[in-house]
Amino acid sequence: MSSLVPIGIDLGTTNCAVAFLDAEGATKMLQGPGQSRLTPSLVFFAEDRIVVGDDAWESGLTAPERLAENMKRDMGAISYRRKIDGRTYPAAVIQGCLLRQLRKAIVARFDDDYQAVITVPAYFDEARRKATLDAAIISGLNVLDVVNEPTAAALAFGEKLGYLAADGTPRESLNLMVYDLGGGTFDVTLIHMESGAFRTLATDGDYELGGLNWDQRLADVVKHRIDLVSGNGQPWSQRDELQLLRAARDAKHTLTQNPLASVVCNKSDSKFEIAVSRDEFEELTTDLLERTLFTTRQTLSTAGLLWDDVDRLLLTGGSTRMPAVGTALTEMSGLPVETTVDADEAVARGAALFARSLLSARGLLPDAPKLRVTDVNAHALGIAGVNLQTCRTENVTLIPRNTALPCDVARTFVTRMDNQPNVSVRLLEGESSIPAQCATLASARIKNLPPGLPKGTPIDVRYSLQANGILDVTAQIPGRGESAQIELKRERGLADPRVSRWKKIVCRDGGYRDLHEALAEVLSESPSESPNDAESDELLADDDAEASTARTPSAEPAVDFGAPLAAAETLKEHFRARRPDVEERHMSGSIENPPRAPSVASIPKATRRLRNVRRQPRLTNLIGHVLAAAIGLAAGYYLLCLVRPDLNFLQIDLPGVASPSPRSR
Repeated sequence: MSSLVPIGIDLGTTNCAVAFLDAEGATKMLQGPGQSRLTPSLVFFAEDRIVVGDDAWESGLTAPERLAENMKRDMGAISYRRKIDGRTYPAAVIQGCLLRQLRKAIVARFDDDYQAVITVPAYFDEARRKATLDAAIISGLNVLDVVNEPTAAALAFGEKLGYLAADGTPRESLNLMVYDLGGGTFDVTLIHMESGAFRTLATDGDYELGGLNWDQRLADVVKHRIDLVSGNGQPWSQRDELQLLRAARDAKHTLTQNPLASVVCNKSDSKFEIAVSRDEFEELTTDLLERTLFTTRQTLSTAGLLWDDVDRLLLTGGSTRMPAVGTALTEMSGLPVETTVDADEAVARGAALFARSLLSARGLLPDAPKLRVTDVNAHALGIAGVNLQTCRTENVTLIPRNTALPCDVARTFVTRMDNQPNVSVRLLEGESSIPAQCATLASARIKNLPPGLPKGTPIDVRYSLQANGILDVTAQIPGRGESAQIELKRERGLADPRVSRWKKIVCRDGGYRDLHEALAEVLSESPSESPNDAESDELLADDDAEASTARTPSAEPAVDFGAPLAAAETLKEHFRARRPDVEERHMSGSIENPPRAPSVASIPKATRRLRNVRRQPRLTNLIGHVLAAAIGLAAGYYLLCLVRPDLNFLQIDLPGVASPSPRSR
């Protein structure tokens, strides 16, 4: 083909979709490896090849230890949460294997004359976005950038309504609420739409909440009922659990159209069929739906709007087909649900439109309609520093959450000693002032400073969040016109040399044998880590904050009353407290089981930590009161003995007090 074809890839947790723009500029869906517009996000590692989609599922039933699924939830982590045949692999590598097969379908249609945009949840943090781009590079895709899934859905909606018309016909501006509930993640975004312009007002979400949670809830109930019948002593095999989860998902799909469904599955050599009603399923998962509604209300509040200010309500993601979702949103907002675009296709189509916009901006598609897209950051960017007034390590926010991107912010630091060669800054994502409740993003080390710099030399550090949410850091020494060398060491994800190495391996199109043999090579080629010279790296910010290290907990959905981690756990505990009676009733069937208090082991570590934080001040206060009372009592006794030595009934030798005379019996 003579010109580049814009491609959009919806890289979902449970399904993928690919869209492109035809010669007339209209979006079309591309059939994937299984000759379907949707490709299940499953990867099976055969000995000599990699299988994806429905074929991967069939192969995985015979060798479940070789099957990978739901990789999207582990993007940005050190590794994929499940071992493949006993070995650990980065999630970005497995995701790259999936994208490699999608690339084959693209190349078969367009050769190499394409440029692709991949979608990510709006709530993805910087590490997850970087990992998605790494996966695209590993697959060999010609990748332009990433775009937020709700933004892409809004573009597809705008295409249908004529907001992207080539003639630039003015359209009435409107506020669009995009509620995106996919297989594994949830986003909600408010977008202001005008002709050729889409501006995000606020966004929020949860990358551990999606249709999978509904599937698992139903599967847990069915599993419990089967155990009551078959006996708890019989274990579930990995294959049986895979089939159970798939059967629960199929039943969920059936319940979107019918009031009754059956979950058909096997345990050992026995076959079971458990009936479930829509009402029962909705009651069982009420708390999951309420979590999404809570986040939706929070997003509206963050944007400073009321429901009367929202003009349209767009649902995207396959999980929004559950009737309870649309009903609850309509009751809450008073708005009808838009059905203009297909919930499974909107994100991929919008990504293709965004790819066209990027190509046009680079002069590669000069005739494309003008489009301006403004997104925001879902997480605040800050640095960990010590406040010299309180001597406490704090997260100093540099770029607040929901700031329009791209965004640059500069900060001046000063060296703490003469001839200091390096300085380093710890970068955090999160809204809390406590670094331990934020996600550690990276450490930026400013290296090889000119020799002879006196103590207190200023260094300007500029932090740039690009439009795609990826971070860039630069540094300069004021007055010298010298740029300092920056080494950005990320706490999570793959280093660039490893990305290149994995690309060579995956693009060989081998199977598990090839991947396993190459794993040892990659691990042996780990770049050497320079020792952390804390003494030489210390620096002082101009407003009493200095670089410091911080722990790296998981970042959770942020709400307005606290840190991402604390807020999410508080919210989840609230819903757990409301759920046990419903869940126990469904699990036991006709058997009434009294609700049991959760064991310590069943409570998430983060929640236990937060509870301990709450208890510690109470214990400290109690000890303080006891000590104060004891000191006061001793002082009072001493003063009494000074005045009346004869009342020293304890017969203690006290300075300035006459010794008591022996008492006669």
